[in-house]
Amino acid sequence: MFSLFLRLTLHSDTYMEYYYTNTENINTEKGELIIDGFEFRHLIKVLRKKTGEDIIITDGKRNIFKCTIVNIEKDRLSCSINEVLFNLYEPELKIRLCVPLLRNSDRFEFLIEKAVELGVYEIQPVISGYTVPKEGLTSSKSERLRKIMIAAMGQAQRCYLPQLKDDITLAELISLTKNDINKVVMYEFAGNLSEKDASNYSDKLTILIGPEGGFSSEEIELLKEHRWRIMSLGERKIRSETAGIISVFYFINQINKG
Repeated sequence: MFSLFLRLTLHSDTYMEYYYTNTENINTEKGELIIDGFEFRHLIKVLRKKTGEDIIITDGKRNIFKCTIVNIEKDRLSCSINEVLFNLYEPELKIRLCVPLLRNSDRFEFLIEKAVELGVYEIQPVISGYTVPKEGLTSSKSERLRKIMIAAMGQAQRCYLPQLKDDITLAELISLTKNDINKVVMYEFAGNLSEKDASNYSDKLTILIGPEGGFSSEEIELLKEHRWRIMSLGERKIRSETAGIISVFYFINQINKG
């Protein structure tokens, strides 16, 4: 069950966390990059990094830079690039995780953080009939989530930063995914999830998790009509954030074992 976790942690550089910088801050021709913003403050104010120390940087677009800190200024630090790597340890399965907005923001943030650590490719917030917060994500909330995602990416030694989409309704999601082949909705009354269910998902997969109030029978029928596969995580009813984490781990682990 934990083969994915082991692969993500037991590789080179002895558990060294990745840090993030924008593509615009990287000059591969000169062999240098800079780090600014909140990541700079984290490195200098919290971790107390010094010149001469080695760190690993990613741009969130699968590029990895092994660097040495050469200069620290008031609002940024400069690094020399020692080695460039590409696309290490990213899952083969590209998962779009469609998640409900939750009443408890801490639980929603926890779900997003763990989904990024596990390897999702895209996060799509969804508002369905029983979703409690109907107002959607504010710009400040989206910015906070992005920082959480960057931190989770670095902690898990991922080199791809998943996209965080604007929230949409269930009807909009159905329209968005009308041409998708592999799409699954986790529904508590669908029966047990067996291992054979993951056998065909080797490239792209969309997973939809229900809100705290669940899906209505009308919503499930509508999803069935649009070729969504209805699946379950078992007989016990679990929280939305737990269902999201378990679902992502299940599918990625099944593909990894295959």
